[in-house]
Amino acid sequence: MVTDVQGVERLRAQDAQAFRSLIERLQQPLTGYLHRLVGDREVALDLAQDTFVQVYKEIGKTSEDLSVDAWIYRIATNYGLRYLNRKHLKQFVRLGSRENFDESLAVAGPEDQTETRILVHQALGKMKPKDAAVLQLHYGNGFTYEEIGQVVGMSSEAVRKRVVRGVEKFRKVYEEKQSTCEDETYRKSIRDTQKER
Repeated sequence: MVTDVQGVERLRAQDAQAFRSLIERLQQPLTGYLHRLVGDREVALDLAQDTFVQVYKEIGKTSEDLSVDAWIYRIATNYGLRYLNRKHLKQFVRLGSRENFDESLAVAGPEDQTETRILVHQALGKMKPKDAAVLQLHYGNGFTYEEIGQVVGMSSEAVRKRVVRGVEKFRKVYEEKQSTCEDETYRKSIRDTQKER
């Protein structure tokens, strides 16, 4: 994480090269994190762009001892959670009708090539957004409990407890998804076998 005073000062002085370096260093991991959080690559790209614009606007108001990466991830997490809240509100307003994901129309991309990744994504999508964000920051981005605490505005002990509970919730949801997927695969193989006869 960037905490060096000179780097923060260059950003606070709105040094174009410092911002370029910051974006080059964080754009890919931040977009990946947002993609896993919101489940939509295009939305994640938009949210990452909004995050960097917000960083540019607000960096001058920060202190010199700022932990830049944690601060940026906090902004991104807030944008991602706001997006998810609006999305859930829209689904609620439409009387709970959920947008069904037709997996037969899915095109495998570099990030979704394995069944495991799809199951992980679906399991995280069933969790509370803040729980999913904490797990992704810890396991996906390698943040410490203290760094996550800075991102989500919690103590490191509260983050540790949320991670432990989140792992338990994730395992439960993942196992349910996995058994559902296995049942569907089994039923499909039986149907395919019966068609061949």
